Amino acid sequence: MSPVRPALLLHLVQSRRASLLLFACTLGALVVAAVWFTLARGSLATGYASVGQREQALRSAQQRLQEARLRVQLADGARQLVARASNGGYLAEGWGERLINLNQAPISRSEGNALLDGVARDPARLFGAEAFEVSVTRAEDGLFDVPPPRSPPLLVTLRGPLLFRTQLQETP
Repeated sequence: MSPVRPALLLHLVQSRRASLLLFACTLGALVVAAVWFTLARGSLATGYASVGQREQALRSAQQRLQEARLRVQLADGARQLVARASNGGYLAEGWGERLINLNQAPISRSEGNALLDGVARDPARLFGAEAFEVSVTRAEDGLFDVPPPRSPPLLVTLRGPLLFRTQLQETP
């Protein structure tokens, strides 16, 4: 042991009351530190949650930005398509529309040929078939066989819009 002890340490060792007071102060400091640590840990968790929310908001904003850019590209493409359609004479005001709706209609082969020729695509008309079916009425007949003179009719289902030009295409 060292021959010289500080006076305060000597006084604490000799005094029970001073020792208890030092212990109480140390314990109080420890409790204050524990409370501060708990509050700081809660604030840290809140901070991490806030950062997570901000990152999620950033990702959402980036996704919306990407969607907006895609919409701009689609709009540019649509403008180019309208310009090409205008140059080609395919604008809506130059066309009329008729809806064709035949459902299992019996027609002769010659009428069927005329009907199919009438809906065939050419520069003056376009047909958008929603339903198309041609069938024979008897199992022994064939669509592509030469029919007998008085053959039974074909059954035709044909449904969809037929677009036809109402104005002549202007040449630039």
